[in-house]
Amino acid sequence: MSPVRALALAALLAGNVAGNALAASAADADRDGYPDAVELVGADRAAFADWFAAVAESQYYGLAPDWKAADRDCAGLLRYAFVNALMKHDAAWWAKFTFLPRPHLPEVRGLTYPAPLVSRSVFRVAPGPYREGDVDAGRLVGRTSARFLANYSAALVSRDPARAQRGDLLFFLRPELGAYHSMVYLGGGRVVYHTGARPEDGGQVRLVTLATLMRHPDPAFHPTPNNPNFLGVYRWQILR
Repeated sequence: MSPVRALALAALLAGNVAGNALAASAADADRDGYPDAVELVGADRAAFADWFAAVAESQYYGLAPDWKAADRDCAGLLRYAFVNALMKHDAAWWAKFTFLPRPHLPEVRGLTYPAPLVSRSVFRVAPGPYREGDVDAGRLVGRTSARFLANYSAALVSRDPARAQRGDLLFFLRPELGAYHSMVYLGGGRVVYHTGARPEDGGQVRLVTLATLMRHPDPAFHPTPNNPNFLGVYRWQILR
């Protein structure tokens, strides 16, 4: 074989290898709607949950300036904490927070934001396994409601709050609105959430215990399996 043909064949083989790697990275082995390249494994799962919970809790002590007012509701708190858990945590990032409870675990190593393949469209809003083109088709987006976060970006773990782990999500159905309400479980029986109302209407981030929630005047927000409005404990799909 001539040197020219040998180089051409080597280039072709290299292209095939690269193409196969790209195809593998877009695979969705568990068919949960997220490409495998965006899912966390090993120690990164606990690390993400730890940082996600810390960022969510931080908003109770002071709202970060880059959390846009239009996004300040219960689902917006989840989205903001999700994205920031995967960002580069440099000095400028730390400076955003009035107080950030320092995470106990190292940063996530295997995934950053913007994410591979899906970029900033990290929230699933449609059923089915991941397919190339899902972002362009609007099946993965950068902003969505608590209902879609629960049904497509997360999955039910249990209806027993005692099984919740740090970084898990609690979802409720607001009976008067037919809408979902979400909270972040911090561990130790504590949750943080945004009330969902606009600031001028008294909207705020609250940090309470599950025991306190059980005394909420509206029984729809009691985190107990006997409450049909408590949808249960959920976990982000990228952690499963």
